[in-house]
Amino acid sequence: MRRATSGLAIATALFVVLGAGCSERRVNRAYREATGRPARPTVELNSASAQQLAQLPGLTDDDAARIMANRPYPNKNALLTKKVIGKKKYEAIEDYVYVARGPGYGE
Repeated sequence: MRRATSGLAIATALFVVLGAGCSERRVNRAYREATGRPARPTVELNSASAQQLAQLPGLTDDDAARIMANRPYPNKNALLTKKVIGKKKYEAIEDYVYVARGPGYGE
């Protein structure tokens, strides 16, 4: 029942926002407020600047520098397998990061 209720709340929030002719930024914000997660990942690990990385929840400038120094990443889980950041920090940022597929990574 809880899942159906939360799904209805999300759908209602998006309907209201979209019905008002709002921008994509407002739609993403409404989704994030309803679910507590971003609508989609916002930072690409292999191309993000140190400033973009340091703005992720729980990351410091040193973390950002370490992430940049260990590029490229085949997937976001490589942050853990390469031991770039710990599990707790990874869990804080995993919904905010992604790795674009490209040459050398199966596409």
